[in-house]
Amino acid sequence: MKDPKEKKTRMVPTRMTQAQYEEVRNKAKERNMSVSSFVVDAATHNDQKINPHQLLQIQNLINLAADACEQTNPILARELREGGDDLWQSL
Repeated sequence: MKDPKEKKTRMVPTRMTQAQYEEVRNKAKERNMSVSSFVVDAATHNDQKINPHQLLQIQNLINLAADACEQTNPILARELREGGDDLWQSL
């Protein structure tokens, strides 16, 4: 995640066709990001399909699911947590 003290100081104007811009804009929208954030994220994270914020959301969902079934099915809860750990290791 970004250091909250880090201030963005550089602007990098970029030329692209309307079709390229629409593709970039659509990809950013799919990921709930601004175009600027998407371009920076794609350049600095090798255009991974999942950004760090989305990874955190996935982990939170896994934890919520595991917590919800802990009392009734502790084996499933453990499997969910292990699956989450395996996912983190693979990324």
